[in-house]
Amino acid sequence: MYYLFGTLLTHYGSASLNHGQRKGNISPLQKCQWYDKLHSTVNSDAIRWALRYYWQQMDYPVNRIWDADNFVNRFTDDNFDPVQFIDDDVLGYMKPEAAKEDVVEEESSSLTQPNPEEVVEKESFKQSKSKGRNNKKGNSLQRMGALGVNRAISLIPYNGTMTFNSKSGKKDRTSLHFLEYHNTHYQYVFALDTNHLKDKSRIFAVIDGLMSICKVGGHNNVSCYDFSPESFVLRWTQKISPQIFYCFEQSQSEPEIKSDLIEEIKVGDIDAKELWIGGKIVKNTKVNKANIFPGKEETITNLKKVIMKDLKLIIP
Repeated sequence: MYYLFGTLLTHYGSASLNHGQRKGNISPLQKCQWYDKLHSTVNSDAIRWALRYYWQQMDYPVNRIWDADNFVNRFTDDNFDPVQFIDDDVLGYMKPEAAKEDVVEEESSSLTQPNPEEVVEKESFKQSKSKGRNNKKGNSLQRMGALGVNRAISLIPYNGTMTFNSKSGKKDRTSLHFLEYHNTHYQYVFALDTNHLKDKSRIFAVIDGLMSICKVGGHNNVSCYDFSPESFVLRWTQKISPQIFYCFEQSQSEPEIKSDLIEEIKVGDIDAKELWIGGKIVKNTKVNKANIFPGKEETITNLKKVIMKDLKLIIP
């Protein structure tokens, strides 16, 4: 059994609220307490949505097709099929109208693309035509996904920055609009259980998607925040515990890998040969026996070769 774990660090940029999500005259960022300080955060569901949208754009077979014109997900098969569809296999599914009780998901991040999984799935289920087996009322049709993604946390605390705009023409009480924004990197983590995949070769599509992910932090016609990684630390291992999550911190000048992780490697709690470190972070990183490459593409190419050998796969 093999697992792929990782912490990804985004590029530095100005993150703000996605268009259409606001509270009155204010468009707020979602925030959380992190080491007793206030940080901006991005919901993990928005990252999962962006990953699925990447697969759709790359012509992978996805069950939920995003209709950008009507802002709705359209299902190919509302009974799901993890063998046929990559999103049903990797991300899992739950058919809410088959359950006895409604499931209320965590509120989506105001920073992110409006989460289609939370907003429109029930409507889409009604619009979809059932295929295959019929699910009895009161039964829950669900499958745990092979991929877990945790929320993204800003690398530096939120300092309360805000700007405002005033609409042209006749003024009223809604003329002024205040917008919270945060200049920062984000780090987020993932865990992929390859043993749970119906098609293990889909691990390559997961990696490619995470390296190219977009449309997460306000990436639309109004604003664009690059969510592809500037740097990353990955672990390809047979151990079930990652031990590398949220391993970046902000130094006085630029991000760096936490000293706690370096110490775990030195004392032998983490096998350095299982680590794959790539991107800008490597110029200040020295870890003996770890797989360290300055280029992200070079890092991923070499990692894929090892995965291909261990899982006896052919890179598509």
